[in-house]
Parts: sequence; C-alpha cells; structure tokens
Amino acid sequence: MEQEYGRKILLDSAAREKLLADNRKQVTELKKANLGEFDRVLESGISVIIATYDGAERIGLVLNSLAHQTLDPRRYEVICVVNGKDNGTSDVIKNYQRTYPSVSIRQFWREEGSAGGARNLGLDLARFSRVTFVDDDDDVELGFLETALGSSTGTNIVLSPIINISPDGVIDGENTLNQRIHKLRGQTVPLAEVPWALGFNACKLFPREYARRARYRDDLASGEDLVYFAELLQYPELKVTVPQDLDAASYLRYTRDQSVSRQSLTFNFAVEQRLACIKALESIPIKENTPQMRAAEQLKAAQAGFVGRYLKENLEEKEAVFSAIEHSGIRTFPWKTVQLDQAKDLAFVYCFAPFSDTSAVVAAKAIVERGRVTDVITNDMSKVRRYDYAVSALADRWIADREIISSHPSFAGWEPICDFAEKALVVAERKHALNGSYENIYSRALWVGSHVAAALFKNKHWNVRWTAEFSDPLRRDAEGQERPGKLTDNSTAEYLKSCIAARGFGYLPMNTLFDVVELVTLVTADELIFTNQNQMDYMLSLYQDSSLEELVRRKSVVRHHPTPPAYAYDLVQTSYTVPAGVVNIAYFGSFYSNRGIGDVLQALTNSQQEIRQQIRVHIFSNKPEEVAQAVKDLGLGPNIYSNPYLSYMEFLNATKLFDVLLVNDVQRDSNLPVNPFLPSKYSDYLGSGVGILALVDEDSPMSRMDVDYKVPVGDVPSLIAVLEKIVKQKNQNLAA
Repeated sequence: MEQEYGRKILLDSAAREKLLADNRKQVTELKKANLGEFDRVLESGISVIIATYDGAERIGLVLNSLAHQTLDPRRYEVICVVNGKDNGTSDVIKNYQRTYPSVSIRQFWREEGSAGGARNLGLDLARFSRVTFVDDDDDVELGFLETALGSSTGTNIVLSPIINISPDGVIDGENTLNQRIHKLRGQTVPLAEVPWALGFNACKLFPREYARRARYRDDLASGEDLVYFAELLQYPELKVTVPQDLDAASYLRYTRDQSVSRQSLTFNFAVEQRLACIKALESIPIKENTPQMRAAEQLKAAQAGFVGRYLKENLEEKEAVFSAIEHSGIRTFPWKTVQLDQAKDLAFVYCFAPFSDTSAVVAAKAIVERGRVTDVITNDMSKVRRYDYAVSALADRWIADREIISSHPSFAGWEPICDFAEKALVVAERKHALNGSYENIYSRALWVGSHVAAALFKNKHWNVRWTAEFSDPLRRDAEGQERPGKLTDNSTAEYLKSCIAARGFGYLPMNTLFDVVELVTLVTADELIFTNQNQMDYMLSLYQDSSLEELVRRKSVVRHHPTPPAYAYDLVQTSYTVPAGVVNIAYFGSFYSNRGIGDVLQALTNSQQEIRQQIRVHIFSNKPEEVAQAVKDLGLGPNIYSNPYLSYMEFLNATKLFDVLLVNDVQRDSNLPVNPFLPSKYSDYLGSGVGILALVDEDSPMSRMDVDYKVPVGDVPSLIAVLEKIVKQKNQNLAA
C-alpha cells in the first residue's frame, strides 16, 4: 500500500534509516521518449479483416469476391491474418496479391492459433476509417462494401443482409437474422434497441475509432465475438443503420455442422463456456438503469438460455449446473432462465435486495438458508435506500418471482404500512390462485410491513404455514424505550386486533402499531424465529403473561443470523489492499469514540511502542472524517486507516484480507435488563475464515459465542493484553 511507506517511516526508526540509505543509492534518470507520429492519418474507406486458420482450401472464394467489389479499390484494403500453423494459406493469398495488384491485399502471420487474437492484430494494422470482419469460409456479394460505406457515419454500425448457404448449397435468405435486418431497411435506430445485432461478427461495418476501443478476449472458448461487440454498448451515441438499397450487398454465410451455433449441448459448451461469456459481459462498465444496461441484460439472458436448455435435457445434473453458476463469480445471473421448479413458498419482505439495507441483506441470507424456491413480495424502497444490485446475487438462485409493491416506504407510519400490506395481499392472492397454492409463507421484521402483510394472508389461509422472524424486539428500541408508532384505528388495525382476540389474547395492551404487529405475529404465526435466547426472553418478559409465553415458546426456535454461502465472499472483488508484515485488524460499523472501536484506540495508545508499531487498524465507518480527527488527536495517524463503508458484497470479500475482524456489542442501556442483540456482522465474519475479536457485554448473546479473542466492553487493560497476544502470534506464524 502506498500509504504504508510513510507510516513505516514514522513508526520504525530502523526501517526509516534503511529506506533512506536505499534511496541514497538509487539514481534515476527519466528519459523523455520521442514516440514520433503514433498513428496514421485515417483514410476514408474500409479495412476488411480476415482471420484465417488452416484456410488454404476456402479463403480463395472470399478473396475473389473482395477483389471484384464495385467500390473503388483505392477505398478499401483486405488484411489477412494467418494464425497458427500455415497450411499453404499464405501462398493462396500471395497469388491473389499478384493477380490483383490494384487491390491492397495485406498479409500477416500470428504464431498463436486464435481467431480473436488475429482480429485484434488486424484492428491494430487497419489503415482505413471503417472496419468490417469477414470469415475465411464465408463470402460477400460484389456490392457489399460500397453499399455499406454509403450508409456509414462516424457513429453508426451498418448492418448488411445475411444469406445462409448450407453445405449442400441450399440458399436461405429467409433466416431469422436476415428477416430482422430487413425489417429495419432504410432505418437508423439506437444500438441498445437491437442487442441481437451484437451476437456475431458478420455483416457489420463500423468506425475504426470505436472498433479499437475493445479487444477480442483470448480467454473465451466461444462467444468472444458477442463480448467484443457488447463493449460498444458503453457508447450511447452509437446507432444501427440498414441501407435502403440492398441489391447485391449481402454477406454470404456458409453454415457448417461444427460451427458454434450448431454445437451439441455439452456441459462444457452450454454451461461452463456460457457462464464465462456472461461473466465477461458483466465486466463491461455500462451505466445502471439505462437502455444500454437493459440491452446487456438481454445478451446475458440469451447466453443463460443455453444453460436452461441443457438443464431441461439433463435434469439429473441440476446441482452441478447450479453449483457452477454459484461459483462462476457472476454477480447477477438471470436465474429465471434456469429455475424450473414452481415456488411453493412466499416471502413477505418489506425491504429486500436490490436495496442496500442490513435488513434486506439478512432476509436474503435467510432465504438462502431455507433452501426452497420462493416468490418474494417486497416494497419499492428507492426513495429511502440506494440500489445495490450485487446483493441480489445472494438469494437469486432461490427466487422464482419478485413482485415490487409501489407504496411510500415508512418505518413507523401506520397508513403507508397498511397500504403496502393491502397491496401485497392482493398480489399474494393472485399468485396463490395462479400457482396452485402456496404451502409456506415467511416474513421478517424490523420493517413491520412484512409481518402485517403475512398476518393478513395467514388469517385468510389457515392451511398455509407461516414462519415469522424477529431481527430485534419490535415494541422496544435499542435503549429499551417504548418504540413510538401511532396506531390509527383503520380497517387493517381492527382486523388484526380481531385476529388476536379470536385467539384469546385481546386483553393484552395494544397502544402502538408495534404492539399490534408484534402481538398478532406472536399469536398467529406457526413458527417464530428469534436470533438469540436473550431476545426471546426479553420480549416475552414485557408481557408478563404465562399463557402467551407458553404459546410462544412452544413454537419458537433460536437461530442466529445466517452466514452467507462461501461463494458470496468472492462475487465482488475489492480493490482494497493491506500492508504486509504487520497485524491488520478491521472494524466495519458505526463509530463511537467512547466505546467499541474507541476502546481499541485507547488500548493502542497505551500499548508498548514495539507492539503499537506492528498494528494497523482499518476502520470502515459512517464517519470517516470524524475517525480521522480522533486518531489524529490521539497521535495514532500512522496506525489507522479510516475509510467509508464498503458495499455489502465488497465488504464480504474484504473481510478475507485481514488477520483479525473486530465486532462489538452495543452499549446496553439501564432500561434493558439483558442485552437482546446479536450483531449481524458476527455471522458475516464467520464465513471469512479470519480470526474474530469480540468486545462483549456481560451475558450478551455474543459473550456466549465461540470466538478467537474475547474482551469485556470497556476493559482497556485486557484489550491491551489481547493486542499483544495477537502480535506475538502473527510474528510466530511469520517465523514458522
């Protein structure tokens, strides 16, 4: 890390002297290179690029047609790149060079056999302002170049007709692709409107300026042409034009049984190669929520279609296919194309991916843990939460359909909560009827709209099993105070109260909306999930009702926050780096100077110098500027890296970089007899394989967890000792 140079200078005098000595020995002379004229002045015309491999028997056909084009030969060139072993192709090309000296036929050789690499070389060598690719086993009509050039501008791709010719000579001018092209005859449309035009090399003429902005990828066994042309979606100004006059202007494609489009659906071709192609498409930097991004998604879906077709023909390989997808590194795979099972589960999750929110993330992990194909009904949170599409990758495998309700998002507004719940109920009833009935429903809160919608549905369908999860107590906040939420006596409130009364608990207090929602969930759900035992005990203690307590405990389970699946930690690669040779400790969370990470700063300040200089603490918080000022005041600047929050998926990947991950309990208020909270970060840390340092409250849920290092909150002397232990263990590992 670049910053580490300065930190090491400040902290270690011996290292400082060594670095200074090394620098004194170094003498660097910068020589300004005169590259001269880097590029030729572009000539107006066409560079025809032919990548040929073992093409001696077939390349003559297209060279003959190119030599007789109606376009003035001074307006075009033919670049032949022989790649791999030359079986006599060069001799054929030389013969055409001698026979047609007025036509610029240029020949080059590339040792490695790669069509993509050969095309890249051709692009580098192109002299003219426009480029087109022709395969060595295809042909073109005599007006192909002139017609295309006549419709070419600096910002369009010209599509020419394409006629298929079978091995037995059958001419097919009515193929699907040619029909699409003819429908655009005489028109110019945005590139994003015709993504199908990007899936092949043939019959396209486009500006060299754009052609050189992308490269054919050598790491793709197939689909490299699709990925190359998909790169053009980065430029919204690009259009597609089909000329009006198409006479004698067609590309002639000779179909072969061994062509990619005709390959048999093997696991390698239909699954592994298609996944590699989708991942490459995903790497193209296209702006979210644009026509260009939607076009790219269509291209990904088309590739995923191969996977879906393979799966239908090989159902016994379902787990192998799904495992390949999950471990492919693709962030947003179009799972609908391969999801063959009908959803029998329905999840009401008010806040869900792709919105960035802790509740949304934990709900996604819960659906993964349940391991059942599920329909999801959620709310549009765009007014209060940003999008984080990568989070969707956590649970997409298990989601058959996702319905987003358009309702004003609200945490404690009863009317908008009811609006969501009633709209969600309508959607759920429709899907319940169409899908042949749900067997299970699931809801999770702190966003209580989830439980309200589930309660409405459950109390109309008693045969459907309802599992309800509490992330936190609803009626009390983090300080143990009554959570404010005015309850309006509308029809939804009256209905929920009647459901409670029907089960014999109408006498319990219901003053706020949180009272009603918590109680109707406790009473009518078939299964209740609490994240820890303290949480359940605390929530029930507030009622002081033995009948309710008996009912709840009988149908409750304690389940900690789910840990993400292993593949999730590599879906989004972080660019963050850590220095070598020191102990790197990371803290992800809110910053409080008087607790949590504040304890660590105090411990670091009071540690021995030889220990302190070997520790780097990386803080990812909501207040990076405040952190920076605090560490400056403490004189810990060289030891601390202050950063803003990472996105959730990048955070997962980043956890693997460190030696130790720090998690702390919230400071318990005097109104709380026990600590009912288990930080969700703990479950995320578990999957990283990295050591965990927990600062724990007395008898808290986390105090009972099995972690590498455990220190009571506020016990700075014990924390100093633990930091020393961590440093010594690191040094022992380095010496081993």
